[in-house]
Amino acid sequence: MDFKYIVTTFLLSTFTFLSTSATDVVVGDDKPDASYVDFSESSDELEALFNVTGADIIENAMKYLGRPYRSGMKGPHAFDCSGFTSYVYGTKNISLSPSSKTQYTQGVSVKRDELRQGDLVFFTSPRSGRSVGHVGIVTEVEEDGNFHFVHASRRGVVVDNYAKAGYYKGRYIGARRILDY
Repeated sequence: MDFKYIVTTFLLSTFTFLSTSATDVVVGDDKPDASYVDFSESSDELEALFNVTGADIIENAMKYLGRPYRSGMKGPHAFDCSGFTSYVYGTKNISLSPSSKTQYTQGVSVKRDELRQGDLVFFTSPRSGRSVGHVGIVTEVEEDGNFHFVHASRRGVVVDNYAKAGYYKGRYIGARRILDY
């Protein structure tokens, strides 16, 4: 049996037990216990974290190529950079903050030479100074370590080659892995 399957099954059954047990508790006038927590949404996200692949994320992201950039927009007709990443992951039941700065704290840090399809890559921008100002999703990693990424730029949703995109090459800050695959 696959380790991820075992862990996912265990965690989902634990969440199911907790949510079922909590709803069975009766206090006074037949109302559910006030400490009841609805785990159904978190279990969907937990399951997605283990079952969605980088290829799934990229396949979905590519559907939005050419959509226009609009500051503050979260899709599906127009996006800003973090709106795009949160929307794409959200369609797979994985919630990301709508802020690129907060997305930079989500998941686990990944070195550039360990990038995989679906990882988030972060860059500074003229307005952000040295902090996070832009985010994209890795679409492809080449043997030499170069990567391609899809993102909502001023040109709309596009795929750029990191090595050939001079603007972004000098602004790379780091990467985060959201998916556990």
